[in-house]
Amino acid sequence: EHEYLPTNPLERMRGPEIGAPRERVLTDSEIKAVWHTLPKIMPVNYQRIVQLCLITAQRLGEVSGLSRQELHLDRAEWLLPGSRTKNKAPHIVPLSGMAVSVVTDALDEAAGAGALFPICGVTVSAMISLANKSGRFDIPHWTIHDLRRTALTGMARLGVAPIVLGHVANHRTTTLAGVTLAVYQQYSYGAEKRHALDLWADRVAAIVGG
Repeated sequence: EHEYLPTNPLERMRGPEIGAPRERVLTDSEIKAVWHTLPKIMPVNYQRIVQLCLITAQRLGEVSGLSRQELHLDRAEWLLPGSRTKNKAPHIVPLSGMAVSVVTDALDEAAGAGALFPICGVTVSAMISLANKSGRFDIPHWTIHDLRRTALTGMARLGVAPIVLGHVANHRTTTLAGVTLAVYQQYSYGAEKRHALDLWADRVAAIVGG
């Protein structure tokens, strides 16, 4: 573009093949296996990150970068700024009782007023990958992002409407699809998001508790 080079070094090069989207959704028994294996292979804060990814259906980077300033426990909410979301849109995540319990435990142990988990999300993902390779979970291979898919699929099975799932996931392709939703519909579905996440947390508690 700036003509610093006489020719484009990428000219006629082929890009990497784009793989098909993953479809892995953990079964109830697999969720239970993961939940009860985590304490055996990970430090407690790593466990909490994985648990929150499953409970809240949010991305690993968003969970691992959670700060005290984003938490509003007086109203059980997590306010994600646009600077930390994939689509740059601010996102309110209602926190279920189960999520609040995990967050509160982390707050009690965290030092300072900054990040709740002074851990890189890549490290958590790498630990899971190693545990998968060594068969520690005793289930087919899974990734941390599969938990987000598992949570959203689980909520759908519990009767949560697609538009609400879109708001829980902060997917603007769903929440702003078409003129009606993008321009005219201004409701944030806060109550429905909370109901969906509470339903899912209750389901996870039942699964891991037997």
